Amino acid sequence: MTLTWGTFYGVGVGPGDPRLLTLQAVEILHSVDLVAIPKSKMERESVAWDIAKVHCPPQVRLLELEMPMTSDQQVLAKAWQDGAETLLSELKAGKSVAFITLGDPSLYSTYSYLLNILQEKLPSQFIVTVPGITAMAAAAAKVNLPLATGDEPLLILPSTDDVGQYLDFPNLVLMKVSRRLPEILTLLEERERKAVLLTRLGQAGEQIRWEPKPQDFAADKIDYLSLLLVKKKLAGRENSEPK
Repeated sequence: MTLTWGTFYGVGVGPGDPRLLTLQAVEILHSVDLVAIPKSKMERESVAWDIAKVHCPPQVRLLELEMPMTSDQQVLAKAWQDGAETLLSELKAGKSVAFITLGDPSLYSTYSYLLNILQEKLPSQFIVTVPGITAMAAAAAKVNLPLATGDEPLLILPSTDDVGQYLDFPNLVLMKVSRRLPEILTLLEERERKAVLLTRLGQAGEQIRWEPKPQDFAADKIDYLSLLLVKKKLAGRENSEPK
């Protein structure tokens, strides 16, 4: 008996505004049998689903996959393996599945880890990755600030322990800044770098902070969905804030 696989789609749903999904993403969400939703904890609501649900039929079946936010590699590896096995069982039954992810599936996404496992078992013609608008692209558009121009380089980094050595880069995007925001802002002040902090773009609670100060965040934990755009100067800021 020949196995008829369903197609696995990795669908980027963008940074927050449901209007920023691509036409391809919307078409797939309308047509699949299941939508797979990664959740850091099963009792929490999914931001990706909040974005995507307006584009899905009311009767679409949801498949929730727990993907914990932890640095424990053993815990993560088990979650990825369990998630991949759950997806495979549906794909083997001929079901089409859209795994939704914030931003773009190929940039700091859980999708990449699941993809690595599924590629060992699922024929390549049944895997489709659908790009999405990244948070950094949406952030730059929101504040009318080019990410880079001409032949300038652009560096994208998670906010890890060694981030300080890169802060003199001409154009810098710092992701995952909630880990150590006051420390990073202190380093930027010391280097006389300018930054804009954007949080929950296109969602309820969206915030834009120009040239944030480390003391403003000493006691408050910043939302995980935050990033910094770092420049030598923030041209056009005077026209980006209300008078």
